[in-house]
Amino acid sequence: MNRYSKYLITLALVALAVTTFVLFEIQGKVLTTDPIVNDMLGRTIYQLSIGALFIWLIYIMGDRGYLFLNKTTKKKLLWCLPCLITCLVNFPWFGMFSGGVSISAAVYIPLYAVYIFSIALVEELVFRGVLLNIVFQYMRRSKLPYVFSVLISSAIFAAFHFFNLFDGASISSVLLQVGYTFLIGCMFAVIQIKMGSVWYCVILHALFDFGGMFTLFGFAFGDPWDVIFWILTIVFGLLCAGHIIVTLINMERNKYAS
Repeated sequence: MNRYSKYLITLALVALAVTTFVLFEIQGKVLTTDPIVNDMLGRTIYQLSIGALFIWLIYIMGDRGYLFLNKTTKKKLLWCLPCLITCLVNFPWFGMFSGGVSISAAVYIPLYAVYIFSIALVEELVFRGVLLNIVFQYMRRSKLPYVFSVLISSAIFAAFHFFNLFDGASISSVLLQVGYTFLIGCMFAVIQIKMGSVWYCVILHALFDFGGMFTLFGFAFGDPWDVIFWILTIVFGLLCAGHIIVTLINMERNKYAS
């Protein structure tokens, strides 16, 4: 592919991203009379257009390896298990079984799942696919390149959520979100380094957000954050944190060993 074709495709994807941003984020274009569908569909179209742009930019910039699902050993998949469990317990399982959380219309769930995937896609491409690799290039000659890269990229990822204040979120809720997104960001960053592909991060991020945002769009009701939820979150969160810390330590040791 020649340089002219690359520029043309890049401009087309930028134009698409800007257009969808204006239509759905600024103007709030109405696509359907159902407000729930309209909200999720507009956001999904916008997010997917941004995702397509970043996939293309990563591809033409040469850092293509983590855009593919590399052949993965059973050992690596087993390593991912604590991270997978941590993401799964973010869903209000006990609330669903006890009646504390109820679904008014399951027909919205497929679109909701696609919307959640689009959020995970964009955030992982930006913060793990691009940012983490840029930070690592600067930190690679430092004493603890993996540790610094994970902490710095995750801190920027967490700070990004301060923008939710402009959407009317309270300071307390945003501070809580910034705190846990930093921890989750560290987990995703280590997954990216360990697995060598951004798609594991996208999948696990989508699973985490699927539970975390389940009651925000008007088709599910109740309190998902019951006592059982917090017990499971704390227990598995601590176990996963230990798992991630040990992995980081081993990465730094193996770097010197090699």
